[in-house]
Formats: sequence, structure tokens, C-alpha cells
Amino acid sequence: MKKLTLILIYALSNPLHASTVNLEQTNADFKKGNLPLANNLLSQQNDNNAQKYRYLALNALDIGKLDDAEQHIEKAIELNAKDANVQFSYAEIMAKKAESAGIFSLSGYIKKVKKAFTAAVELAPTNSKYRRALIQFHINAPSILGGDIDEALKHSQELKEVDALSGTTALIHVYGKMGSDNKFNDELSNALQRFVDEPELYYQLGIYYQEQENFNEALTYFRQATNMATATDKQRDAKYSAFFQVGRTSLFSNSNFHEGEKAMTQYLNEAVISPSMPSKDWAKFRLANIVEAQGQKSKAIMLYRSLGQESSDKVLQEQVKKRIKKLS
Repeated sequence: MKKLTLILIYALSNPLHASTVNLEQTNADFKKGNLPLANNLLSQQNDNNAQKYRYLALNALDIGKLDDAEQHIEKAIELNAKDANVQFSYAEIMAKKAESAGIFSLSGYIKKVKKAFTAAVELAPTNSKYRRALIQFHINAPSILGGDIDEALKHSQELKEVDALSGTTALIHVYGKMGSDNKFNDELSNALQRFVDEPELYYQLGIYYQEQENFNEALTYFRQATNMATATDKQRDAKYSAFFQVGRTSLFSNSNFHEGEKAMTQYLNEAVISPSMPSKDWAKFRLANIVEAQGQKSKAIMLYRSLGQESSDKVLQEQVKKRIKKLS
């Protein structure tokens, strides 16, 4: 069920309505990664505000405290289930809980993910990020857990009407999943003509082929994205996310480690990390994975230990401990 983690969109949208100055400042501090200050501001809030508990949940999620995150987001839902941001964050947290859930509780969490993603889209139908997340759910989740490729197709077509690039790449994923070769090739051909200067297109194509385990094709598109000029934050996010994926693909394919190490190092040194991108801590972990895969045991242990001391992410810390134990 690890493929379900692909439905997560690690981007936290601005609140639809922050009712106090403190919550607005919390949003700014959260986006900057200043979690201690954000939590301090939240602790000063005496009112039962859904956004307050949403931020508490997201802060807990960011440092790997999944049980705390679940408790806070449940409170946020109780206070305002009609807020699309709250529903989306609820889905994100339930997906992370599903990732670590036992077999008997897994299906319950997955059903919550689907329900919340669906609610977020219904509440904010023009939000591309929410609809894209729902599409990814329907593509990746098995039918027994609520996945429905026809629903993915419907939502991709609707998404294309409000966000041509995102909708087009979603349709490419859907037609590929459906095995509709002619429609896939038509959509791909049109996309390569219409969005030739968009790193996001090549990044998404790389993700598609990575999921198909066609790693050579995936690398071809990721490399194109990394070499493109950028003018907007969204383009830069896609470009540098492609650097991260070059490194990740080297691990999947068990090859091209030198290129993967170089790309991951460039991501760490150059990328301005937005909430939609992998964190620097996770990039450092993947870099250590690449070093380990090359047989550089001592260097890998050093990188893992350094990361374990620096990171406040509990989930990541557990992964680090496992790697050190295996190498020691």
C-alpha cells in the first residue's frame, strides 16, 4: 500500500479565512518553517478556531507526531467541516496515518482520505491542487479501497477546464493507467507542443514513467526539467523537484548513482524549498541512501548520524535509526 503515499501533496494552502492577526502571522511563520514560533503563537490563542487546530495538526505532522496531528485535525473538522483547507489537511494526515497503519485499520484511514479529498473538491471546485490530489487517489488506490479510474478521468477533464497544464498532465496519467494508447499519445503530443517551456510538464512526465518503472524514460524527462529556464516560483519548484527525483530514481533503478548524488546535492545547495517540495531533511536522507547504495558505508553512517541529530521529524529519525543499525 505504499503507493498510496503518492496521493499526498505536500503543499499547505493559505487559510480561506484567518480570523485573527495571530493566525495570519502563524501562517507566515509556518510557511517559513519556523514551527516553534508558530506553535508559540498558537498557544496564545484561547478561542476554538478550526484554523488554530489545523495549524497545530500541520506542525505536528511536519515533525512526525502523527497521533498529535490526528487529534488536532479531528478537532478542526469538528469545528468547521465546511472549510476546504481543513478537509484537505485532514486527508493529508489520514494518508500519512494509513501509511503506517496495521492491516485492520488501514481501510478505515483510506476511506477517510477519499471522503476528505472529495469534500475539499466539492467545497473549492476551482482549486487545482485539491482536485489533482483526488485524481491521484482514484488512480492509485485499488477499487476495493475506493479507487475509480472513471472518476479520475472525469475529474481530469474538469481540471483541464480551470488549469490546462495540470489537467493535461493528469489526463496523461489517467490514459496511461487505462491503457488507452491513442488518447495517451494524442494528449502527450499536444502537451509537448503547448507547454514546451513548462518544467512542470517534464516533471510530471518523469513521475508518470517512474511509476511505470520505466526509469530511463523517467530520467530523460527529469533531466529536461532540470535544464530549463524558469521565471516563476511554480516553474522553479518543478525544476528543483526534478533534481530531487533524479536522485530518487537512481535508488529505484539501482543505477546512475553519481548523477543521482550530484542532483540531490544540487537540490540541497540551490533549491528554495516551498511547502510543495520535499524537505531538506528528507533530501539529506535520500542523499545518504545514495551514498550507502554505492557501498560507502562510513560516509553513509556519518550522514545518517548528522541528520539524526539535526532533524526534529520523528518519522525520519526512526528511518535514520534503522539505516544506522543495519550498517553498524
